Amino acid sequence: MEKKADKKTDNKAGKKERVLTSNPGVTEKTDAVIMNISTVFFRDKVMINKDAGLISIINMQTEDVGNALGKHNGRLVCVTRSGISAVFEGGCDDALKCAITICQEAELEERKPLFRGLSIGLDYGTICVGVVGYSGFDMPLVMSETMDTAVFLSETAIKYNSRILITSDVSTRLPDFQMRYNSRRLGKIYHTATDVAEDIFDVYDGDLADTKYSKMRSRFFFETGVDLFLKGKYLEARTYFIELLKFDRNDAAAKQYVYRCDSCIAGTADEYEKQYLEIQ
Repeated sequence: MEKKADKKTDNKAGKKERVLTSNPGVTEKTDAVIMNISTVFFRDKVMINKDAGLISIINMQTEDVGNALGKHNGRLVCVTRSGISAVFEGGCDDALKCAITICQEAELEERKPLFRGLSIGLDYGTICVGVVGYSGFDMPLVMSETMDTAVFLSETAIKYNSRILITSDVSTRLPDFQMRYNSRRLGKIYHTATDVAEDIFDVYDGDLADTKYSKMRSRFFFETGVDLFLKGKYLEARTYFIELLKFDRNDAAAKQYVYRCDSCIAGTADEYEKQYLEIQ
């Protein structure tokens, strides 16, 4: 079934609640934005197996991310093989602005080597946070479909040459989202665990200047192609994506849709592939 968009926007005036409990065995639930930040150092299995200095690199990344979080009312939740996760209780604006800041600062000469392959996923929902421990050992534990989606988006972004992917649960909580941020509707994602579907957006304010300009210029063609695809008009949709690729041959998402349209036209695509760009 389709995920119903909640149109309410951020309420920053409300009392800010504590997310992380410090008592082992005690859990708390809260609605918040989860961000997951990934780089090549998290994804490259060869590098992980061979580079003894990997933990030092990730520690430096975490320090830079932590400084950005401090400026945008976010806080670290955990660092895992999937990336650096953070939570924002104050609002979706804080989270998205932080993501854009991280992307922009990653282009500073001294940070380029540190943030190679940067990608960020954002989702909004209920998270359950607690502390597990035994005999003096304590660590935070987060259990949430929202975190799983944020991780999935950060890993998926690379495939579409994107740096920031967000769900419609985030975008609908951003006042005047389309006016204040440069983005394009990438397509639909289907969540198998919850049997819901929603839109995902590529926010290209965090992209390199050339990539951002190309996406701005081709946005109409791309989103028209997506709309036609979702209506089952695969041949017409393919035409738009082909035209787009004539002036931006590096648009990875447009290429993916051309392949998908070809499969649908040939009758080899299944029912999920005819509706959803990604299945989580």
